Amino acid sequence: MAKRDYYFVLGVAPIAPPEEIKKAYRTLSKKYHPDLNPTMKAASDEKMKELVEAYNIISDTTKRSSYDKQPFFQIKRFAKTSARNNIDNAAFSKKPKVKEQSFLEKIMSLFKKNSDNAGTETAQDPKQADVHFTLGLSMAESESFFEQARGEFKLALKFDTRHKEACYNHALMCYKLGDFDEARDGLQAYLKMAPNDANAKAFLSLLE
Repeated sequence: MAKRDYYFVLGVAPIAPPEEIKKAYRTLSKKYHPDLNPTMKAASDEKMKELVEAYNIISDTTKRSSYDKQPFFQIKRFAKTSARNNIDNAAFSKKPKVKEQSFLEKIMSLFKKNSDNAGTETAQDPKQADVHFTLGLSMAESESFFEQARGEFKLALKFDTRHKEACYNHALMCYKLGDFDEARDGLQAYLKMAPNDANAKAFLSLLE
């Protein structure tokens, strides 16, 4: 297992295309090359080794896919097999399609009122939290909707501050989008609710 997350090392989002990863590697290599840092050769050597290791993994399609499939990079669903509070999951079973914006607009319109009021909502509402959580799960199936998924998981946490799965998934979406600081904060908050989650601990250690 890597000591630090490879995307974090290169400063690119996990959804970054190959050309962006290559550009980041070249930029950092020039910055930290030992020949350009003679007064910090030992530190530069270590940094270059870290950069090379990260680039060798995520520039290779097969190795990158294997890295991304590690358990702590996967979405958390409901802890119980049945959806909590009798949420009708069937209503959200269809995955959002990249080319069908109208589908997303229709779905979002169903929750517009709640989303608009979420910023001032003070009462906890676990059922409403699960509605947004379930919608977030649907959006998280496609990279094109990661930003919207992050928003839904955040809304779920506003309606239920103890929603562990929403907390973890919000942190994961932040990570996927390259917001490593926010991802770190989210994982720390999650571990306060689930201190024995080994996968979350491993994930957090990669970002520190």
